[in-house]
Amino acid sequence: MREKIQNLIAEENHNEPYTDTELCKQLLVSREYVTLLRKELKILDSRERKQEYICKEIRSMLSDHKAISNLEIQNMLQKQGYSISSYLLHKYMKNIKLRNIHADLIGGLPKESSLLETVEKSYHAFENLVGTGGSLHTQIQQAKATMLYPPHGLHCLIVGETGVGKSELAEAMYRFSIEAECLPQTAPFTIFNCADYAENSQLLITQLFGCVKGAYTGAVTERRGLIEQTDGGILFLDEVHRLSSEGQEMLFQLIDKGHFRRLGEADAVRQANVQLIAATTENIETSLLITFKRRIPMLINIPSLVDRPLIERLQLIQRFFGYESARMNAPMQVALDVIKAYLLYECKGNIGQLKSDIQVTCAKSFLSYVTKKEKIVKVDLPNLSLYVKKGLLRIQSNRQELDALVWKDFHFEPKLCQEPISMEDDVYSFPKEFYGYIEQRHTTYASQGMDVQQIKQLIGDEIEQKLQNVITHIKHRLTPLTLAEVSKVVGNEVIYLAQDILRVAENELGKLDESLVYCLAIHLNATFTRISQGTKIINPNLEDIKKKFHVEYAVAAKMVNVIREKYQIDLPDDEISYIALYLHGNEREDEGNVGIVVATHGNVGSNMLEIAHKLLNVTHGKSFNMSFEESPHDALERLMTVIVSADEGKGVLIMVDLGSLLTFGEIIQTRTKINVETIGRVDTMMVIEALRRSILPGTHLTELISDIEKLNYIFPKMRAQPQNILRQKAIITICFTGEGVALYCQEQMKKMFGDRLQNIAFLNVGMIGRHDIYKQIQQILMQYDVIAMVGSVDPQIQGIPYISMSELLSQPDGNSSVAYLLNEAMNPVVLIEQKQVTVPAVVKKMKILMLDNVHYTKTEILKKMCTILMEEKYVKQGYTEAVFAREKMGSYLINEKVALPHADSSYVNESIIILAKSNTGITWADKKSTKIICLLGLDINGKDGVRYLYQRFQNDEVIQKIEEAVTEAELREALIYNAN
Repeated sequence: MREKIQNLIAEENHNEPYTDTELCKQLLVSREYVTLLRKELKILDSRERKQEYICKEIRSMLSDHKAISNLEIQNMLQKQGYSISSYLLHKYMKNIKLRNIHADLIGGLPKESSLLETVEKSYHAFENLVGTGGSLHTQIQQAKATMLYPPHGLHCLIVGETGVGKSELAEAMYRFSIEAECLPQTAPFTIFNCADYAENSQLLITQLFGCVKGAYTGAVTERRGLIEQTDGGILFLDEVHRLSSEGQEMLFQLIDKGHFRRLGEADAVRQANVQLIAATTENIETSLLITFKRRIPMLINIPSLVDRPLIERLQLIQRFFGYESARMNAPMQVALDVIKAYLLYECKGNIGQLKSDIQVTCAKSFLSYVTKKEKIVKVDLPNLSLYVKKGLLRIQSNRQELDALVWKDFHFEPKLCQEPISMEDDVYSFPKEFYGYIEQRHTTYASQGMDVQQIKQLIGDEIEQKLQNVITHIKHRLTPLTLAEVSKVVGNEVIYLAQDILRVAENELGKLDESLVYCLAIHLNATFTRISQGTKIINPNLEDIKKKFHVEYAVAAKMVNVIREKYQIDLPDDEISYIALYLHGNEREDEGNVGIVVATHGNVGSNMLEIAHKLLNVTHGKSFNMSFEESPHDALERLMTVIVSADEGKGVLIMVDLGSLLTFGEIIQTRTKINVETIGRVDTMMVIEALRRSILPGTHLTELISDIEKLNYIFPKMRAQPQNILRQKAIITICFTGEGVALYCQEQMKKMFGDRLQNIAFLNVGMIGRHDIYKQIQQILMQYDVIAMVGSVDPQIQGIPYISMSELLSQPDGNSSVAYLLNEAMNPVVLIEQKQVTVPAVVKKMKILMLDNVHYTKTEILKKMCTILMEEKYVKQGYTEAVFAREKMGSYLINEKVALPHADSSYVNESIIILAKSNTGITWADKKSTKIICLLGLDINGKDGVRYLYQRFQNDEVIQKIEEAVTEAELREALIYNAN
């Protein structure tokens, strides 16, 4: 883009140079961007360039014709197409030193031309002000004229709201005067805020003009004022409207004649050469004397932040985050939504408040960085103040401009201070980071104990979203990419290749957006680099992409064949899947949105959704109201209908309050095959945020869930773990110490509910102590299915009901709402599903192994069972090792009677279950013995079988019948007895 501007200006008509507006139309970019680039390249504006061209012609004419007259020069210029008045020509000629033509050619015209050259040389004085080539262009020109005006510059008044940058402009004007040699390097610059002494006019006047001994009570010595101290420099009077009328009048003599008197002097007159720059936030018509205003010839109005373009606000945000990164001396990552919030929130205090708010946000983030010993300062939504977050509500009306400005997280390095990784560089660098990102995410998820299938799903969704973000940004960016720009980075050969294979795609899919050429070229360049380095290309979601986007994958395969045949470059199938995602991303602008359903007891959900609809001006979400008298089974059937109507193909997020509603999502997903996620303890802010995000292009359900979890509340919230039927149920009792109230609540519940809590584990947690309470709770959630939290402190954990001690004890008969909530939480599936239990096919075909009285160790029986599955090809190589690896991580006995060993679903060819029954018992976990071992070999669709078996194994009668069974038929009958 810089080269294009330089080429256009080099070839422009000297009689009518291109204005910035004309340049932006030719380059198809914004005028602000053209001005910024032109300033970076130190190119004068069209008026200044025209003057330079004219001056150059005049010097040439004087060199060739030493006796030429002004009239002849004017005629010659007009013949060449220049329009110049006699007055302007006279000014040029007057300042040309005819005695030394060669010196003139080097130095230019001493007055006008040297003035322009000074302006160009002094560009650095204003370059740190955001908006020099945009919203502040006129003000900067006024400032330059103010300082350059002979002999000592003009007095100036800067007007603008609080925080717009008046002080910064004044300081830049002083630096400009030094650089332009209007003032010597040693010239003073004095800042005085009139508001500091507004309540004492005598002291204020003394500060400015000084005083003689005895001028007033307390004036025991003579004192020099700031005007004397600033002689030969610039005095900046901030908040000048706080200067009294008497003080303003005392400045008249200084402004008019350069004279002043100290306070208390009658005869002596002192001299001072001081240029005044005053600033005010008030209406100058009412706050300043007319006679004072008349003496200030230059008035500069600074626009407020809301009146400046978003691109300048973004530059300010980048700068302030960069400053904070440098101050912390730590790398910083700022989430995309944080940037969007700061771009759109109502910032009444202008730039000053923006800087202050960013400092507060960074301070909160830095605290987490220090306490958690993280490697990078992460600035996320929870670190923002509520009024800043509200800026996200305005995304709907600013979406296109935001897509053009920002599209991914921002990264700052302390050594670079305010210079973040530029957005333009990110377009090219993202594909280089692409594979490293996959490897890093895979390592992270694996360390969290996720299985292979879960990791593939999560990374696959993230990859798809990131690619979509790249495509959207390239389509809508303020400075559209050109083939010439991209070719500088990737080379012409890759551009030609991308164009070649895109024609193949268009033959199959029709006309595609031209931005796809750039996306593919940048991506393929990174791919070729990776292959040349011998690094393997992996897409963990390859098989899913083949199925999900089979049309795009088939076209991508043809494109890769062209690369293989014509360019002799062999690309793996994994790369085909990435190209398929690019093709899919090109077609996604009209896709559906994630469905939102707010489901609560009573009408609370309907009210929250109504507020969200009004604020966002949309009608996307649906509400579901459940009465306290309604049975869970009936509510489930009704909610299922709502979920089906809400689904637009991208899944549905159910936002619920508590009770049985928390358990419905998994059941609905099983029946309808719609991807459903559930978040509990819903509030209005969560609904607004979920609704806003759900309608954004390219939003995925998994991404939506993650973002909602980042919302900041009084206490940090965590999403409750999905109900896991392989985990023991538990109740957390909580107080400040984890001992007093927590233990008391535990005892009271056992008295109130007796045997109904016999299979419930009680875990005590304290708010204070050596361990972080939220880490403790997170660890518990990983091991137990927590059904409630009871105590004196609510830790605000999403998806887990909280019962206060007073509520628990208010109705000790056990018939309170507490009892209702506990009953639902302890038996959610049974309440809903017991009327419709069916025996899954995988259970019906289950293999039975009767061990009779033969004694086996745990290792021996596991090897025997795994070998059976391996020999019959139900499972893949590595299954046995995976089972033992799982057991090392921890064994679990259902109902303390049934062992349930298993391995990751990726090792399964066909779902199968094998159950072994021993008469002698086998030592299994924690020295506990079991007679029933149920080895699972299930793929990702086998959870119905697990759920069924878990329910049966929880039944003591079923366990007894299995232990008493003598034959395989009796054992099989025990498992399906009374199931329907």
